[in-house]
Amino acid sequence: MMLETKQRATAPVDPVLQAMPVQSAPLLRSARIIDGEVEVCWQGRPGSARFAPFWLRDHCHGAESLNPDTLQRQVDTFAIPTDIAPAVVALADEGRNLRIVWAHDGSSSILPSAFLWEVDRDDGRERAPARRLWDRSAIGERLPSISHAEIMADDAGLLRWLSLVEEYGFALATDMPTTFEATRDLVTRIGYVRQTIFGGMWDFTANLAFQDTAYTSAAIGPHTDGTYSNDPPGFQLFHCLKFDGTGGESTLVDGFRVAEYIRSTDVEAYEALTTTNVPAHYLGDGVHLRAEHPVIGVDRDGALRQIAYNNYDRAPFRLPAPRMRVFYRALKLFNELINDGSFEITMRLLPGTALLFDNWRTLHGRRAYQGHRWLCGAYLNQEDFASKLRVLKAVTARERGVG
Repeated sequence: MMLETKQRATAPVDPVLQAMPVQSAPLLRSARIIDGEVEVCWQGRPGSARFAPFWLRDHCHGAESLNPDTLQRQVDTFAIPTDIAPAVVALADEGRNLRIVWAHDGSSSILPSAFLWEVDRDDGRERAPARRLWDRSAIGERLPSISHAEIMADDAGLLRWLSLVEEYGFALATDMPTTFEATRDLVTRIGYVRQTIFGGMWDFTANLAFQDTAYTSAAIGPHTDGTYSNDPPGFQLFHCLKFDGTGGESTLVDGFRVAEYIRSTDVEAYEALTTTNVPAHYLGDGVHLRAEHPVIGVDRDGALRQIAYNNYDRAPFRLPAPRMRVFYRALKLFNELINDGSFEITMRLLPGTALLFDNWRTLHGRRAYQGHRWLCGAYLNQEDFASKLRVLKAVTARERGVG
């Protein structure tokens, strides 16, 4: 293999790494080979980190290993010798990079200090966002909100809005033009509109255009949408364009707050809700959708990941009798809590106010109403919301000159 550092003296610039705050990505202080591994220390940081040689070669940032334009891996992982060993390690570019010369062929690899620092902090896995769990008493009357003008003016305003949604599971956009077009422009500030059986951007009244309770004027209890989808919509935006009537207040419940309450007070119920895959289906309009999710989804570390609850769409399924009894008791507890007024907030969505919420966390519902109500909105994917937020945070950090 050719000596990579002769082809490119420095690692390609990753815009996210470039935007990383200096205090989060210190320069390297030292590097040495210990027991066949590479140990590094950072300036102004206690301790050290060790990396396996095979992993280091696989994650080389040299131009022949990592495409400098696409930042995609180009190294042939499976051609790397299983017993690869470093011959020489050294700091480069005043500690910004680690340079390694490999014993088997004399080729070199280069890895940025910032990259190694981030991987060592979290093993390359993204940290869960800082969430503020709430109930009615905790959130009070001051709902997270930002003006439509501020959101549309620049990326800083959009970042503030999306950060509120990430923190609370929802946020309002106020003083909006009451048009379908303005709503669409607001949604597409975040990402592309998700297509579903209801279309892309939608608007509706109580006309039963689809076989769904939302297309009536009846009350709808707290639920999440798309439990019958393998990948339920990540976020939903509502904007009331016209309302001439009474009732119709929107309700929100922090599903993660309810889940944490159950975790701390009823271990058996929590276990049932996190391990029982509940099927859901959508029947009608020429389709039959079906998927399964636990009511409370957790990641491999046990952290809350997703709420998937819609008793209207739950499909028939059966468990062994003892397990079924435990499940129904747990489901009843969950339903009682999300319908308990102490966990619920209520708001009237008047024309000119849009609501964006995390459909994997926040349950939503509606009081019954009389009169004419015209609503529009859209779904967005979890990954597109997260992508936009990562990019905005990186751009903001770079503009502030802290990276």
